[in-house]
Amino acid sequence: MTKKDTKAPTLVERLDTTYGAMTVSERKIADTLRDRPGEIAVMTGKELAARSGVSTATVSRLFQRLGYDSYEVARKAAREIRASGSIFHLFETSPAESSAPEQLVAAHLAEEMRAMEASFHALNPATIRDIASALADARRIWCVGFRNSHVLSEYAATLLSSIRSDVTVLAHGGRSLAERVAGIEEGDVVLVFGMRRRMASFAGLMQAIGESGARTALLADRSLRLPDTVRRPDWTLICTIQTAQPIDCFAGPFAIVRMLTLETLKRGNGGSHARLARVEQLHSLLNELE
Repeated sequence: MTKKDTKAPTLVERLDTTYGAMTVSERKIADTLRDRPGEIAVMTGKELAARSGVSTATVSRLFQRLGYDSYEVARKAAREIRASGSIFHLFETSPAESSAPEQLVAAHLAEEMRAMEASFHALNPATIRDIASALADARRIWCVGFRNSHVLSEYAATLLSSIRSDVTVLAHGGRSLAERVAGIEEGDVVLVFGMRRRMASFAGLMQAIGESGARTALLADRSLRLPDTVRRPDWTLICTIQTAQPIDCFAGPFAIVRMLTLETLKRGNGGSHARLARVEQLHSLLNELE
């Protein structure tokens, strides 16, 4: 199975369809892997055999029965799935070294900080200023993100809406995606969040946004590879979200969104201050807040 062969059955699917024809020893391997198939990405055939209580020859025979040329080919496929950010394939059953209770929070904080620092070290201050200026001057701002990236788009829209008008989250709602994208025009700025586990239509979406004439700022992780046929975004910010844990860390992207909003506020030319004042008046009139 190769990365391009997206229709090839996964390891779990192969195990499920072949399980009834397996020998007792082969079923021991299958039982080891069915709940945590991503573990073969970090296990040698010898290690899998030892954990399953079978011989390495049995491991080789099983993976040939499953349709792989070799165990190493299956490992390569597992590594590609893990790189996509699948929590199911990143979660491991091997005993993990747990922190003492008093170290739990400190260990988690250290991992969040490492991811955030890596994201910020990759930033170019001039790029941040350019994006902020474009956001301040845009006719309309669109915030786009789906699946894991949707919460980032909502956060960006919430912050930016507090300092300027015409900020929209591009979401399906009751209309098709094409109907929503059709509203993007020249003079707009589109903030696109493309963290891994992206929708299959992501490249097509980027192409459609590029063809709209709007300026585009893309926040993505290192796994993103756009086809050569897709117009490059005007600005690209690469964030570090991968850690040693099976759930990605979004501390860096969230902090970057906050920084972009602060820089946009500085460039509001008085309009942002007037909007903030009006919003505060309305909060009092409508008695919305404590």
